[in-house]
Amino acid sequence: MKYAYKTEIKPTNEQARKIRRSIGICRWLYNEYLEVNKRLYQMYRRGLLDSNQPYFMTANDFDKYVNNKLKTKPKYAWINKCASKARKKILMNAESAFRSFFAGNTAFPSFKKKMDEDIKLYFPKNNPTDWLIERHRIKIPTLKYVRLKEYGYLPTGAKIINGTVSQTAGRFYVSVTVEETISNYKSSYGGIGIAVKINSLDKLDEEKFPRLAVWQKRLQRARQKLSRKYSADNISGYCNKEKQRLKVKKLQQKIEWIKKDYLDKCVAEIMKQQPQYITIENLDIKSMALDKDMKKITAKQKYYDFKNRLLLKCAKYDIELKQADKLDEEKIIFVELI
Repeated sequence: MKYAYKTEIKPTNEQARKIRRSIGICRWLYNEYLEVNKRLYQMYRRGLLDSNQPYFMTANDFDKYVNNKLKTKPKYAWINKCASKARKKILMNAESAFRSFFAGNTAFPSFKKKMDEDIKLYFPKNNPTDWLIERHRIKIPTLKYVRLKEYGYLPTGAKIINGTVSQTAGRFYVSVTVEETISNYKSSYGGIGIAVKINSLDKLDEEKFPRLAVWQKRLQRARQKLSRKYSADNISGYCNKEKQRLKVKKLQQKIEWIKKDYLDKCVAEIMKQQPQYITIENLDIKSMALDKDMKKITAKQKYYDFKNRLLLKCAKYDIELKQADKLDEEKIIFVELI
């Protein structure tokens, strides 16, 4: 089976500069591809294109245009400083976004912004020496060996198919797809039921979640400082605003880590029971979101995240996961979401 691992890396100054530069190039290519297809789509809707003229450029055609025409110009020579597979992958993602829009599944694709930090560098395993995992470092194509922030988290000697490198709130992360074989799972209990409780955002139990309450207060104060207006002519004021925005991102990321760690611990406690099957209480989140008072509460809950994590664990150990409006099992575990 295939599994994904994500951990933080500690690149050198030169490696960090290469990652930022490659992410910037991929973002620019993504936006250029969107701009070209947006212009063609508008011309097609206005009837300015003939039947022989295409109204959509594929990722392969745009990649050929970049390699054969755009990169040959001296002012665009910096495109070569990014790996070709990473450039091709970001264009394929942009094409999938357009095709999803044409199918009516999503809205019109939007441009990538620098502050969103949602660009990931894709690196496949082309050579046997690529993506070698050791205890304290990992070998990434074009970046060579990069130190890991957490030792022993990635499985050493595992077969990696591909991986991505990303940046969030000033930190760098690596995500790898690994093929693993799972040992046989032996269940020693019948079935258990899981009752899910959605916690109110206004009435967070600070005694039960002390860390989360502290970081939420810090985030609230940081957002208040960020909302203050800075003079556009004052350079120091602009720099302070960028520093404060980075601080808000770090606090948001810290809160997400606390919530995900809590969900992982809840799933681990459930799997310690070694059940034959699991029945989870079915919550109608969509109906809850229709209520104005519950919409804000359900928007930030991790119900679907918890459900997906439990589903992956059940698929890993071949455990049946069922949903029911009412739990009839003898043993019921209560899970409080935050």
